[in-house]
Amino acid sequence: MLLAVIDNASRNNRCAKCKRYDSFWLIHCKYKYIYIKPWANRIPDHADGETMKAVCFTSFGKTTDALSVETIPKPSVDSPDEVLIKVHACALNPIDKLRMSGDLSLINPEAYDTSVLGYDVAGEVVQVGEEVSKEYSVGDEVYVRLAGMKYGAMAEYVVCTTPEMAKKPKNISFAEAASIPLVGLTALQALRTGGVKEGSKVFIPGGAGGVGSIAIQIAKKMLKASHVTTTASPGAGTDICSKVGADRIIDYRSEDVVKVLAGEDFDMAFDTMNQAAEFGGLIKNGGKIVSISGTPTIEAIESASKFGSPSLLVRAFMFMSRNRAAENNAKKAGATWEYIFMKPDGNDLAEIAKYVESGDIVPIIDTEASSLDEFAVAADKLFSGRAKGKCVIKVA
Repeated sequence: MLLAVIDNASRNNRCAKCKRYDSFWLIHCKYKYIYIKPWANRIPDHADGETMKAVCFTSFGKTTDALSVETIPKPSVDSPDEVLIKVHACALNPIDKLRMSGDLSLINPEAYDTSVLGYDVAGEVVQVGEEVSKEYSVGDEVYVRLAGMKYGAMAEYVVCTTPEMAKKPKNISFAEAASIPLVGLTALQALRTGGVKEGSKVFIPGGAGGVGSIAIQIAKKMLKASHVTTTASPGAGTDICSKVGADRIIDYRSEDVVKVLAGEDFDMAFDTMNQAAEFGGLIKNGGKIVSISGTPTIEAIESASKFGSPSLLVRAFMFMSRNRAAENNAKKAGATWEYIFMKPDGNDLAEIAKYVESGDIVPIIDTEASSLDEFAVAADKLFSGRAKGKCVIKVA
């Protein structure tokens, strides 16, 4: 994948690999990366000088060595529709590794020279803006997938707007609540895009992962699908898939999943691992394949307003990298393929919360770090690719 690497630590256009300084947009050194001059700003100081602890990165890297716990300015409620949340727990997702590595910087550059990692938060409202709905007040327990990314989730405080958040499910812990937002929203929106409804037959590979484990539950309990097939390794992975309600579990280590499921005529296949090109033979005429992994389409980027209109360079790269095999194989089956980006939505989170409180949806947690200082316990497990369920961090 094309990487844009910014060495923000030097505040110059220094190669993060060979340490040479070079000019804007030049390709150099044996690593053959593209380096972009950092124009990011400093995090603004708090009006009263207040600070907080946060897990940050100042230059891109692929391991937790790029991360450190720093003291940075505490965020402020600057707009009348914002709230300040004291974070009790946060969670990690694969997108955090992509962001930390610089893989997203072409379409979503970092706002500050010091970036706080993370998107998922559960905590307590400690301040509200003047125009915040009476639905929220100081002391409310909430959970949220951060949208504007003023600051990331792995911090003692975050700021967000009310359309992003919802009341935390009452029957679960802050750590369990923090594990839900990104994966829950991704699963719900992808399954809805795929037209899953009562009676649908659905294929959701990777059922023991963060997205897969909640997607199975949403498909079965919220959208009333009649059948869900998934894949998992023997042991803990298979046990999780059984727990969350999968009807059929295929051992991907010993079986050729595509051959085993050929002609199954699924109404929808949820591509969570960049395998959409292989799913044409599994889907029925009129069915749909929905991807959240691999290279996004220009259409998906344009529909995600947070990215704005993609540049000519990004458009050219996306055009060359487009997953035409997925499109063509779906078309041969009389089906369609679509790539989507999840959109933060408090209403969707509120709906998911109802099913969590009823016991129909259960959070699956793999690893729980005891504090921000111990973030590497959770981050290393997630970045290893071996996590079953979510990796979370207790904050307060």
